[in-house]
Amino acid sequence: FHSTMVLSERVFFTIGTALVHTLSYGIPNLILYFIYVNKWFAKYKIQGPDVFPEPALIRECIKDNLVGHLIVVPLAAYFGFPLFQSFGMTVSGPLPSVLTVLRDFVVFIAINDTLFYWVHRALHHKSIYKYIHKKHHEAKAPIGIFSKYAHPVEDILANSLPTILGPILMGTHCYVFWLWLVIRLFETVDAHSGYSFPYNPYHMFAFQGGADRHDFHHSHNVGCFGSFTIFWDWITGTDKQFLEFYAKKQAESKKAA
Repeated sequence: FHSTMVLSERVFFTIGTALVHTLSYGIPNLILYFIYVNKWFAKYKIQGPDVFPEPALIRECIKDNLVGHLIVVPLAAYFGFPLFQSFGMTVSGPLPSVLTVLRDFVVFIAINDTLFYWVHRALHHKSIYKYIHKKHHEAKAPIGIFSKYAHPVEDILANSLPTILGPILMGTHCYVFWLWLVIRLFETVDAHSGYSFPYNPYHMFAFQGGADRHDFHHSHNVGCFGSFTIFWDWITGTDKQFLEFYAKKQAESKKAA
C-alpha cells in the first residue's frame, strides 16, 4: 500500500510539474505572439516593433522547446521526485502558512539570483562561451520563447539548478514549488519578451531586474547577468555599461519629446 501511494504521488508530481511548466511558459508566450504579430504596444518594444529574430531561428527555437517540454521536463520531474521527497517535500500534507511561503520565496529568489548570476557570468568566459552559451545569444533581439532556448549544459546549470535548488533545500510543499515555477517562468519570459511594459511587477522597484536589462544583455552581449534583482550586478559593477546606455537613451527620449 505504501509503495502504491508513493508511486501515485510521484506520478501526480510528474504530471503536475509538466503541466505547470508548460502552461506557465505557454500562456504568456501565446499572449506575446498576438502582441508581436499585431504590433500592439509598439512604443514599449525595446528594439522597435519590427525587430525580431530570423524566422529560421524561431522555428529552431520552437523545436528545441517542444523537446524540452514534452520529454525533458517530465523525465526530470519523475526521476527527480525522490530527491525532492528526501528533503521533506510533501504532496498530500497540509498547506504551509503564508509566512512559511514568504520565507521560502525569499530563499528561492536569493539562491536563484546568486546561482544564476555566477553561472551565467562564467558561461560568458571566452574559453567556453562559444561551446555553450553562444546558442542562447543567437537571438540579438529576443522574444519570449527564447527564454528556454539554450545548450543542455546551460539549461541544467543556469536555468534548472538555480530554480529548483531552493525548493529542494527548503523541503517546500509541492504546491508552493509549483507556484514558484509560475513566478519564475513568467519572470524569464518577461525578461526575454523584448517589451518594457509600465507597471510590470518584475520591474516596479529599482532593485529589480527586468526586460530592459536583459534585452541590453542580448543586443550588446555584455553585463547584466542577473535575474530577479540587480544585486550581484550592482555589487560587482557588471551593469555599468547598461547604466550608461540607458541614461543616454533616456536623455535622447526627453530631448525628442
